Amino acid sequence: MIRWIDRSGLRPWSGLFVGAAAWVLQHQIGSDLVYWDCRLGTPLLTGGLGLVAAGATVLGGLISWRARRARPGEGEPGNRAFAGMVGAATAGIFLLAILFQSLIGFMVPACHA
Repeated sequence: MIRWIDRSGLRPWSGLFVGAAAWVLQHQIGSDLVYWDCRLGTPLLTGGLGLVAAGATVLGGLISWRARRARPGEGEPGNRAFAGMVGAATAGIFLLAILFQSLIGFMVPACHA
């Protein structure tokens, strides 16, 4: 893993921050593309955006999950373990939202009005 990420105090919270950012970006980019030109909102693009956002969210959740354990010489994990579990759990919630939003792109035509 990259050293500065490994030392960062924000590492346990990465699932929360990365998941939220991925969901917001997926929603905003997908919505803006359909608003500008509804023909751009194809299932392929919606699914691709969803895959990128889901990948980022899973990565953030894994970083949070791994950060909950204390490293050698750190002592008890305490708050770090709680933050890691919260980060991983919220990443799962954001992943579910991203997947539902991606699936709707396959069910509802973009130019349906």
